[in-house]
Amino acid sequence: MRSILIGALLLTLAPAAALAGPLVYVSNERSNDITIIDAAADTVVATIPVGERPRGIGTSPDGRTVYVAIGEEDAIAVVDAASRTVVRKIPAGSDPEAFAVSPDGTRLYVSNEDANTASVIDTRSGKVLATIPVGVEPEGVTVSPDGKLVYVTAETTHTVSVIDTAAFKVIATILVGSRPRESAFTPDGARAYVTAEIGGAVTVIDVPNHKVLTTFRIDRPGAKPKGVVVHPSGKWVYVANGASNDITVIDAETNRIAGYIPVGRRPWGLALTADGRKLYVTNGVSDNVSVIDTATRTVVATIRAGKGPWGVAIAP
Repeated sequence: MRSILIGALLLTLAPAAALAGPLVYVSNERSNDITIIDAAADTVVATIPVGERPRGIGTSPDGRTVYVAIGEEDAIAVVDAASRTVVRKIPAGSDPEAFAVSPDGTRLYVSNEDANTASVIDTRSGKVLATIPVGVEPEGVTVSPDGKLVYVTAETTHTVSVIDTAAFKVIATILVGSRPRESAFTPDGARAYVTAEIGGAVTVIDVPNHKVLTTFRIDRPGAKPKGVVVHPSGKWVYVANGASNDITVIDAETNRIAGYIPVGRRPWGLALTADGRKLYVTNGVSDNVSVIDTATRTVVATIRAGKGPWGVAIAP
């Protein structure tokens, strides 16, 4: 009898134990939910309704909390990873598009597209600590590895606003390509890569000096670069090319294009596993997620998501 009870207890605890592995969270802007993927098996384990038009998505450093920008509700949904439920919604500015979580998990930096501002939110209290004017139609938000700077791209002014996180103010404005969407820092924080959707290009920024180092085009028919991530080694940069239905691989040492990887239709969001071995790509038109083996640069799995998968984040 005792062995039966122990076996039953282990079965009951199995779902909680599964949370110990990496989970991939995908925001689906047309089905108003998020898809949860087990990164070990590359299978869907749950779908959670979160609110109308979810886009930006991220997790706390410990993986216990998932944050989702809900554009039509002017809010950030807070999801408890263990119970897989929305536990509260934090008011943000008008049409929150994207956000970044500070390295210590205490703050959210949110781009409010219709208000031309960035909000700084205390994750524990939900209080807005500051509202900072940035460029017109702010989009991507990225925090530097040391947490001291935040980059906010602005689609209409074609700029990156550089925010000092201690002072809550813009300390530099950098002109980049036409309609910049997202940015990504190298692990050492020395450089940042910014995608330009209409410009069809990637701009490389010297972070300490707030200056453009170089800009190069993604020479693919229909390419509209959006998502961008840097490999943990700092050696490779990956760019989601949108309408050309592929990913650009950039050699970060030479800033030359090293190749392209075909994926689904209209790739938007990108996220790398902590070890850099797998790259997850949201394909907004084909309603799925491509999983890329970064060593072989091939798609090793295609996972069905909700409608209009947009953002993607990976929790430990």
